[in-house]
Amino acid sequence: MKQAYFDRVYERTYRTLLRYAIVHLSDPTDAEDALQDVYVDFYRRIEQRGHADILSPQAFLLKMLKREIVRRYIERSERRAFEVYDADETEVADPLSFEDVAETRVMAGLVLETAKQLSPDSYRVFVLYYGFQMSVAEIARETQLGAEAVKSRLFRARNEIRRRLTGSGTARSGKEKRQ
Repeated sequence: MKQAYFDRVYERTYRTLLRYAIVHLSDPTDAEDALQDVYVDFYRRIEQRGHADILSPQAFLLKMLKREIVRRYIERSERRAFEVYDADETEVADPLSFEDVAETRVMAGLVLETAKQLSPDSYRVFVLYYGFQMSVAEIARETQLGAEAVKSRLFRARNEIRRRLTGSGTARSGKEKRQ
């Protein structure tokens, strides 16, 4: 019974809550981790105390997610305050081997890795647009930016990714499909 309830809630809320987490945490991987931590805590809570007192599971989970996001920002700022960078100890990870992977997947991986080097705001907009298939208007609402600011960030992100991958400074222009 509790498992079935959890599964229903998860299916109904995951996509919305993940979008919220990505908007508020610049790294989609960090957003996914934060949301999974919230779902683990939620599952433990309903196992221990049930769910009869939860009137709106989405509102309940959103409140938990907001707390988790705050906790992660606090952790991040504390970590930055105590980090010591030692150039001699830093190692560059070996690039992944994609020999057996289709060319489109290789390119998608390269685009994503290159996109991670963008500013956090541009990266967030890029992931919401291409990763979550959100329209410019939806992104503007979620991020509280104007539609023109979203379009501008998408344009700059695409040009920067193209420049880094091809080495050219050529910019393409065009209207967005999902406005």
